[in-house]
Amino acid sequence: MKPRVYILYAPGNNCQHETAKAFEMAGARSEIVHLTDDLIGHKKKMTDCDILAIPGGFAFGDHLAAGRIFALDLVFRLKEALMDVREKQIPIIGICNGFQVLVNTGLLPGTGDIGKPVSILDRNASAVFESRWVTLNIEDSPCIWTKELAGRSIRIPVAHGEGRLRLPDDFSDTQTVFRYDDDAYPKNPNGSPGNRAGICDPTGRILGLMPHPERAIYPWNETDDGLNILKQGVHAVAG
Repeated sequence: MKPRVYILYAPGNNCQHETAKAFEMAGARSEIVHLTDDLIGHKKKMTDCDILAIPGGFAFGDHLAAGRIFALDLVFRLKEALMDVREKQIPIIGICNGFQVLVNTGLLPGTGDIGKPVSILDRNASAVFESRWVTLNIEDSPCIWTKELAGRSIRIPVAHGEGRLRLPDDFSDTQTVFRYDDDAYPKNPNGSPGNRAGICDPTGRILGLMPHPERAIYPWNETDDGLNILKQGVHAVAG
């Protein structure tokens, strides 16, 4: 059986269909699951999947801050389910707005409790929405999503207004998974310290990144580098 991926959707997300298609191309079965109707409405269980993906977009209009309301729903209305996901070691990937959600829940960098975030994805240093292709360097890390990709440079697009990752002083750099190729703008599009574009939790199962791998899946559209990341995650649970 192909691994089942739940794509968690909330009003305002706009990358759920591309993410579902990309995971299908990576060898999984995708299902778009509505945060409010399916999960909060108890029609589906968050743990009835092999992988959780939180796609990009502007969930709930990014009111309060990017990813904040989505994260509040997860923490205050689905905390037990979220804790079950972590206990059952179900891999999670958060892409762009999904990364912002994971940071706001405290699942990333993942060294504290759920509901007690210690990091933020701040407004871009340029103070404008950045949409461009970037080069990423893949670091050697415990991340299951890049297990066989460390040392490579890849091309993936970004599209965000709040992507400057600010981490606590005790953050372990071994959790850095992706770095922008240079610290100078626009190669580092948001001004993230240390050129960080993506990090994982200490287990390596939870990954958050600002660039969009689901938009880099066709060789004729610049590159299929993003598909390789999703394939690694699917392979990790398929065995």
